[in-house]
Amino acid sequence: MLGLQFTIRGMLIVTALLAVICWTLACAVWGHTWAVAVLLSLVAATIWVLGQIMLFAVAALASTIFNVTQRKKLTSPFANETPAPQILPTDHHVAD
Repeated sequence: MLGLQFTIRGMLIVTALLAVICWTLACAVWGHTWAVAVLLSLVAATIWVLGQIMLFAVAALASTIFNVTQRKKLTSPFANETPAPQILPTDHHVAD
């Protein structure tokens, strides 16, 4: 099954990260300027990531609706229907 797999290590990491975030939030409530700055940067990063996800979803939806994912066969603008004539060197040996 390809679902999410939870491990004790992963849950401990998530718990530790959330504890640090909550502690920083508590420091921001107590009036520490650094904590406010850290939390504002985390909020800005979260909004940026969610915006990127939304833009990707809109592009994927538009691509599906308008069927723009089909590419034309790429060909050289210099290619003709027939190959170019080959110019081969003659069998003359040049005297040294």
